[in-house]
Amino acid sequence: MKRTQMKKFAPAIAALLAGALISADAANAQSLGGFPIREPGARSGSSGGSTGSATNRKGPLQIIVDANGPGPYKTISKAINDVAEGGVVYVMHGVYNESLTLDKSVFIQGDRGPGSGVEISAPMNQECLSFSPDQPTAHAVVANVQFAAKINSGADACVNVSRGVFTLKESDVLGSGVRPAIKVSGGTVMLEKNRISAGSEGIFIEQAHSLSQSFIIDNKILQNKVGVDIASGSRADVIVAGNEIFDNLDSGVKSSGYGSAKLIGNKIRNNKGSGIILDKYAKLSLVRYNEIVQNTGDGVAIPFGVNGVIEDNEIVGNDGLAIFVREGLEPKITNNFIDNNGGDAKKKKRRRRR
Repeated sequence: MKRTQMKKFAPAIAALLAGALISADAANAQSLGGFPIREPGARSGSSGGSTGSATNRKGPLQIIVDANGPGPYKTISKAINDVAEGGVVYVMHGVYNESLTLDKSVFIQGDRGPGSGVEISAPMNQECLSFSPDQPTAHAVVANVQFAAKINSGADACVNVSRGVFTLKESDVLGSGVRPAIKVSGGTVMLEKNRISAGSEGIFIEQAHSLSQSFIIDNKILQNKVGVDIASGSRADVIVAGNEIFDNLDSGVKSSGYGSAKLIGNKIRNNKGSGIILDKYAKLSLVRYNEIVQNTGDGVAIPFGVNGVIEDNEIVGNDGLAIFVREGLEPKITNNFIDNNGGDAKKKKRRRRR
């Protein structure tokens, strides 16, 4: 993709993120980013007498976990249990053989210094991490951690988010091969600058609530069966922007959800199926400024009628058609650079013979 074209999608992504995050905060009238908004000294309870989970300040605000050190905290789970609501758990280098359950606002930060890194290895048939807080405004942030599920584990996913506001960044998620590496079934989720691999799906989204949102930004998503799968039952708005989605065993991105799917500025290459599939219920799709190259199937496949926009993409060197559209309702297709796709060449030959 030309540099001038690449520059175009940066402000578009920023505008989309800003608008979506504002709407998310508006939905939680007394919260910002999942944390309650209060002036200093204000009472924590509401006028109705109810209290949010952030009023629970029992326990330390900061805990250091070191599996190999002299301190009292050898496991992350114990630190999560003891830390105050909204507190920070700082994790030193080491291997932690445990499954993490987050049910409150907490920040888990892996050590950034030199060393082997922070690896969380889940026991067989258990999730690496699950986030399903009691309070829907609870916000967990996890950064600079490696998650590894056991091969052929029966767990629902390596990382499983079903509620609340969740951010995963600068981390490595290694799936089991038979379940999603990351599964999102509810809440508002930000996945940023992660490496996500070895799942039946790299990221599987089935958020049933229409106000749910997912932001998949600047990740490397590789060697899964499907890179990103937005399931048919999903009603969330999903933004997939600036990612590298490559070397997956089937399609790079499959969108079947009722909500809007915005695919902007991604590099989708060398997948064994189609680069992008807009399937069945995908009615509000935007595919713009992507590089969709050298996939085994079509560049963009639309097996059912879909509306939306496909524009300003570079669709080159795919084995199938650049854009396959079954007859019927189709999106607006404009200003794409299309070249050297095998299916297009075969189609031209058939037309000449006629």
